[in-house]
Formats: sequence, C-alpha cells, structure tokens
Amino acid sequence: MNNKEDSINKVDELVNRAQLAINDWQCSGDVDCLEKAAAYLRAALLEGEGKDE
Repeated sequence: MNNKEDSINKVDELVNRAQLAINDWQCSGDVDCLEKAAAYLRAALLEGEGKDE
C-alpha cells in the first residue's frame, strides 16, 4: 500500500505542477507553459497507468 500511496502522491504533485503551468500561461500567454503542463499531465498519466498493474 505504501507504493500505491507514493504513486498517488507523485500523480498529485505532477497534476499540481501542470495546474501551476496553466496558471502561468494564463498570466503570460507563453505557449511554453502549456507544453510544460501537457508534459506534466502525460507523466501523471504514465505514473497512474504503471501502478495500476
């Protein structure tokens, strides 16, 4: 269960970073912020999928 909790925490952290990048984009209009957000969300998805097995 500890590994599952670690995975959930990692996903939460990645999603939070994505949200911060989206907030940065909203303030700056810099498309790089959206690319960072997408990368964080992809990493969160992979982390979640990898731990479901």
